[in-house]
Amino acid sequence: MAFLIDDILMLPVQGFMGIFEAIKTKVDEELYDEAKPQQELLEAQTLLDMGEITEEEYQKRETRIMERLEAIRKYKDEQEGGE
Repeated sequence: MAFLIDDILMLPVQGFMGIFEAIKTKVDEELYDEAKPQQELLEAQTLLDMGEITEEEYQKRETRIMERLEAIRKYKDEQEGGE
């Protein structure tokens, strides 16, 4: 009987925990998606080719994007190693 009462009392907490886990999963997917930085790199290359940005600006963007990609890949490697 005590376990049933405990289960009933824990339902709201478990529901919130499920919601928080779903939010965390979605945020992780957004933050650690390699496709977005790759798209930004392609866009920067296109802007350079069209003369919209200078070589220097392209290099700055490329460096920033590559650092982000490296961080994403490192995070994913750590997550795979930890599981």
